[in-house]
Amino acid sequence: MTRCGPRRSIGDRAGLEEDGFEALQRLYAEAFSDEQEKGSVCARLLLGLYNGGRFPFDLTDLRTLPAELFEDAMLVLLMDARVTRQEVHQYFAQGSKKFEDLVSDYRVIDVQRLRSGGDGAPRPPAERGTLCHDDHVSAQLVTYGDAPGYRDVTLTLDCEVVGEQRHAVGPVRLAVHLNGKDAVAVLQHIQRVNAFAWRRGDRGPLDLQPGERRPAWLDRAPSSSLA
Repeated sequence: MTRCGPRRSIGDRAGLEEDGFEALQRLYAEAFSDEQEKGSVCARLLLGLYNGGRFPFDLTDLRTLPAELFEDAMLVLLMDARVTRQEVHQYFAQGSKKFEDLVSDYRVIDVQRLRSGGDGAPRPPAERGTLCHDDHVSAQLVTYGDAPGYRDVTLTLDCEVVGEQRHAVGPVRLAVHLNGKDAVAVLQHIQRVNAFAWRRGDRGPLDLQPGERRPAWLDRAPSSSLA
């Protein structure tokens, strides 16, 4: 017998979401119970639904759950597969933070970070003004500098983490030094990106601003080498 009575039909999206939402709350609460084994399975199942690429879940672990939690798992899976109105973490206030906290609490390996050369450990708790390995940042140019006669370039950038940690970390000012070879490579990449965006003169880039015209420095095709 299920906690929520007879099983809903696949076409009853509102009913599936209602049952799935209630089951989702119970699984999340179980992740913080004193029963670490059951809590771990619930947490890892939720993280698998949150981001399966980072936190793949072994479905055979569901065999260890008692009947009621197993039924809750099925209800959440059904909601996630058939309702698809929003992702599971979005049913919680500050859901991304809550689910990232589950990663830290259970020390769940981040497979994507592991594949990219990291140790797979969860991101350390956000600290004001501190960036972490693999953080994605947006940047705004503040100023630049050079040493006359050399090709080295220093760019001073105000950076912010992209995503849920943005406000916790806050702005971080970085001075990025590029040697001559790397500076030229960046220049060529920027030129190629802009040339492609302006390839259709009648339309221009997708982020075209009012009154903006094709820059003259794009009239020369970018080189594919540093020669």
